[in-house]
Amino acid sequence: MINMIKLAAIAAFMTTLFVVGANAQSTTGTVTMSGTVSKFVEINSGGAVTLTGNSGGGVTTDGTLNSPLAVVVNLGELGPANTNSFVTANVPLKLRSNATYVLSMSSTVTSSGTTTNKVIAADIGFGLGAVTRSGVGVNTAGTDTNNTSGDPTLAANGAVNAVSGRFEFVTPRSNLGAFASSTTALSGSFIMNAVPRNNANGLTVPAIFAVKPQFYEVGTVSAVATFTITAP
Repeated sequence: MINMIKLAAIAAFMTTLFVVGANAQSTTGTVTMSGTVSKFVEINSGGAVTLTGNSGGGVTTDGTLNSPLAVVVNLGELGPANTNSFVTANVPLKLRSNATYVLSMSSTVTSSGTTTNKVIAADIGFGLGAVTRSGVGVNTAGTDTNNTSGDPTLAANGAVNAVSGRFEFVTPRSNLGAFASSTTALSGSFIMNAVPRNNANGLTVPAIFAVKPQFYEVGTVSAVATFTITAP
């Protein structure tokens, strides 16, 4: 009799399990998300400015690595009292982008002189030096096109005019006169791989400005070079 009771209890228990199992259920839900990655470009200072060949003057506001570019340089004496071959300012730039980029430059030059002997835009050499893509997170396989003639102080970029006797920067886009309006100076493929914003690496390139001291008309000159980076 006891065994029969046990068997009946087991059967009842199994029946209960079956019913519970049969009544089990589940539900599902979804979360749908979307986002956008916009084109991003950035230009900052690539570090301290180097000024050479100057007589007087100096770097008034230096470049600070990874800070907005806001350099101010006094080139000093540009007349014949300065016996150096060139007064040269080397301004490091740092570029970052997640897309194809274009770096343009425009300039304005004003002089207190009134004759053709005054310092003009064409007398201020300009060019971009060697491009460097290095560091963790940088697209080191990317390519860049330098649309300037490079270091304006190179012998190939300037010569004395045989008629006027004036030294001139003679190659295309080797002086500020070629950048009176916004003109492409450098372009290339995306710079940064998929890394966080606080990765401080990027593409670096020196912007080189140079003036050859000559018998310019007495006076002062002021030049402003404005760089703009865009993602077409």
